[in-house]
Amino acid sequence: MNGQMNNYNSYMQQTYSPIDVNTLPYFVNMKALRNYAKEKGVPISSLTDSEKEQFIKRNLASSKVSNL
Repeated sequence: MNGQMNNYNSYMQQTYSPIDVNTLPYFVNMKALRNYAKEKGVPISSLTDSEKEQFIKRNLASSKVSNL
């Protein structure tokens, strides 16, 4: 159990910074995506990529945006 505590303590010593929303290249309208899947009567995971891409919006504030 000593090794587990060492791993836990080293993990807790790490510092993480929050993600700035403006650095994300895309946003996904999850509510609309969920409603679309619900209307079709299928889970989100079974939708095609082209169907999912309808709900992706480019973040114009991001400098990392590239083509889908």
